Amino acid sequence: MIKLLPMLEAYAIMNISTQNLMGGNPLQVLLGDLNTSAGSGAYGSLLGPQPSVITVKEMLTGTMNTLGSQTYSGVGKPPTQALTTSGTTPLDAIASNFQANMGNIIVGTIFTTAGFRVANKILSKPKNKANAILRQMGLGSTIQI
Repeated sequence: MIKLLPMLEAYAIMNISTQNLMGGNPLQVLLGDLNTSAGSGAYGSLLGPQPSVITVKEMLTGTMNTLGSQTYSGVGKPPTQALTTSGTTPLDAIASNFQANMGNIIVGTIFTTAGFRVANKILSKPKNKANAILRQMGLGSTIQI
């Protein structure tokens, strides 16, 4: 069974952790650096180089990308930046970020958890009604709010 509010809470806490430890949201950490150039569309930049985000690929390879020099191709066109390999390993950068942002992680996690607990209490009646509708539609054993 999929419970939506606990999944949303888990994503919010994961976002706090990845923002403070790796510099990006969970999608950027997971999907970043899959291509050598940025894609198009709403999330196209997630598939391109993420020099300020430590990605799963970088953790597996043990090297990090940083921004190199900027080149301008013409008036009205965005500059392109070359990526270079950083001398810092991803694990060292994560350890440094943890030391610098430990307070943010703790406070953010506490307030997020408390906020979801309060929201769960306030929204209990609407949740029960929505879950009843889902059960009537035959989705009650699959999804719950």
